[in-house]
Amino acid sequence: MTKTASLVFATWVWLCLTVLSSKADVLHGWVQLGPDDQIIVRAISASLDCPLLQIDGQAVAMKKRAMPEDQFPNLVCGYRAPKLAQKIMLDENALPTLNPNVQRIAVIGDTGCRIRGARVQNCNDPSAWPLNAILEEIASRSPDLVIHVGDYLYRASECLDPEKCGGSPYGDTFKSWSADWLDPAGSLLGRVPFVFLRGNHENCGRGDKGWFRYFETGSVPLSCPAVTLPWIASVDGLDLISFDSSAGPAPQSSPDLADVYERMASGLFEKSSGETWLLTHRPLWVNMHAFGELIDGDETQRAALSGVIPETVNLILSGHIHAFQAIDLLDGPVQGISGNGGTQLDPMPTDIATNVKVAGSLASTVVSNSDFGFLMLTRESSGGWSMDAINSEGESRNRCRLIGRALSCE
Repeated sequence: MTKTASLVFATWVWLCLTVLSSKADVLHGWVQLGPDDQIIVRAISASLDCPLLQIDGQAVAMKKRAMPEDQFPNLVCGYRAPKLAQKIMLDENALPTLNPNVQRIAVIGDTGCRIRGARVQNCNDPSAWPLNAILEEIASRSPDLVIHVGDYLYRASECLDPEKCGGSPYGDTFKSWSADWLDPAGSLLGRVPFVFLRGNHENCGRGDKGWFRYFETGSVPLSCPAVTLPWIASVDGLDLISFDSSAGPAPQSSPDLADVYERMASGLFEKSSGETWLLTHRPLWVNMHAFGELIDGDETQRAALSGVIPETVNLILSGHIHAFQAIDLLDGPVQGISGNGGTQLDPMPTDIATNVKVAGSLASTVVSNSDFGFLMLTRESSGGWSMDAINSEGESRNRCRLIGRALSCE
């Protein structure tokens, strides 16, 4: 072999090893929606360099978002791409782009495996923590968008039951986020864009470090804010408004935030003119008897929002309650709850009730079930939406139709 040929061969080997090393360094990559029509690309890298990113064939430089630290030993990188991007490649692996014709939207929430003192879910039993099956069912329906309505991190303390969760990581760490969300969701993250909401399990002192490193649309703050400002994303004529209701004790948010919520609500809907959905982790309305009390929703949000919600808002999507429920209010939008994505379920009747008082308002219909699962919304040619509450085995437990603010269920 000549000297020139040897040099060419060595260069080729070096390039191959560099590419393979770069690919191996990407632990997770995904696309999420952000404010002002932004498509946000995020990556977690095991190296100190951001991975290679191409947008529509053009190489772009990802920015370092969060540097490695003790409990989060990997670099987080980000890039804000234009909404109309048609091809996104992360280290030669394709990431999803936003379909301009959005027909199918999946909603999931409250997904982690609960480990908190003596309250231990069987994380090793796929029927007791069926997140993987739920994510596979979502993927099988090829949604154009997935909305996670919050609460990812449930591994709060050391596991006291070796059979159910022996050796599990816990606390606000990369290992816990990986076990509860990043690893199970890895395949789906690579196939469909997401909207991520902050839940109360991501509030300050709980899961805030992972939340702000990975999924917050804005920059990583120097100190944890109790709430972040609302933002809006528009997808195919549908406005999605994200409202941070993570702060405060369950089941209500803190009345100390009443003034803050009122300021957040002021002018919130001015930029939305067509069909609008409000996304907030804590539901404004709930109809559930549990833990020795009546739970009727978040009074603090109701006080701040109900007086300013326009007619264009026909649906509120939330989690927080570990069940499925849809409430058709006579004088307001439909409240949908999809908090049954994997964590231990809350008691909820399986029925369709009519003419029910919920927090002082009359609901013509309240439909509920307490199966693990997710909500699938499919746009109809008439302009309405079908709403299917699907369980972890792929069965439709409840089927509803949303036309304007009217809900009909079976």
